[in-house]
Amino acid sequence: MKNLADCLLATTALVACLTFAPLAPAQTIENKDVYVLANQLADEVELIREVMGRPYDDSPRLPVSEASEFEVFFQAQTLFRKANQLAYEIAGAPRQSAGPAPTGDVQPADVHALVASALEQIRLVSIELGISEEVPLEVRDAGISPTGNFLIIIDINRQLNLLISTTIRSADVYEEVSFAVVYTAGILARVTGSGELPEAVFEGHKRPSDNYRQLLECIEIVNRIAPKAGVSVLGISSRRNLPDDVEPGHVYDIANILVADLAMLAKELDAERARPALGPTPKHIFPSHVYERTGVLLKQLQQLEAAL
Repeated sequence: MKNLADCLLATTALVACLTFAPLAPAQTIENKDVYVLANQLADEVELIREVMGRPYDDSPRLPVSEASEFEVFFQAQTLFRKANQLAYEIAGAPRQSAGPAPTGDVQPADVHALVASALEQIRLVSIELGISEEVPLEVRDAGISPTGNFLIIIDINRQLNLLISTTIRSADVYEEVSFAVVYTAGILARVTGSGELPEAVFEGHKRPSDNYRQLLECIEIVNRIAPKAGVSVLGISSRRNLPDDVEPGHVYDIANILVADLAMLAKELDAERARPALGPTPKHIFPSHVYERTGVLLKQLQQLEAAL
C-alpha cells in the first residue's frame, strides 16, 4: 500500500461530480465566506464520522495568532489532499492534486476554491455512505481574520486523520521536515553563500512528543527571523495547548506550518531551491529518525538567525 505522502501527492484529472449553490464572484469573496464554507465542511465531515463510528478529535487547538493567507492556503491544500484520500478510499474517487500556490499574493478566493473542492470530495463520501442529511450554509455578516480560517481548517485536517485508513506516520513527518530542510538550505545559500547541511546526530528512544517540541523550537526561531526579512508569519505558543498524547499527525501539522513559512521566506529573499545531500532515507522510519532530521533543521535555523 502506498504511504500517505504518495496518496496525498498523487495526481489525476479533475472531475466535478456535485452541484453547489452559486458562489459569489471571486473578487467579492472574503475571509468570512471561507469561514462559512469551512464550517459547512466540518459539519459534513462530522456526519461521516458518526456513520463510520470513528473517534472525535478533541485535540486542543493550536495556540496560533496572526496567520497569513499563504499559511491558510497551505493548510487548505492539505485539507483537499486528505479529503481526496478519503473519497478515494470510500467512494473510489480518482486521485487529484491540490495544485500549486498562486504566483502572486494569495487571496481569500484562492482558499475558498480549495475548500470548495474539498467539500466536493467529502460529498462523494456522503453519497457513497447514503448520508442524506443536509447541512445548511450559514450566513455570516461579521468579518473574520485569516487566523480564524486557519484554525478551523486545521481542526478538520485533524479529524480527517482519524477517518482515512492511511494514517499519517513518522515517514510522512520525516518527508515534510525534509522539505523544510531543503528550503532552509536554499535560504542559507542565499544569505551566507553556503547551504551545506549541519551534521546529523541520531538519538534513540525518541517519541512524537519530542519531535513536536523540537519543531516548536524551530517555529520560535522562524518567528524571530521572519520580521528581519520583511515576512509576516503566524505566532504559535510553545507553552500552551500541547496535546496530551502526541501522534505523528500532530507533528505533521507543525512541520507543515514550518514548510509554509520557509517557502514564504525563500520567496521573499529570492532564494533558489537548493539540492543538499540529504543522505539515504531509512527503510523503516521511526520518531528517532524524525528527531535526527529535525535536529538538522534546528541547527540550520540557528545559523540563519545568526547570519541575519
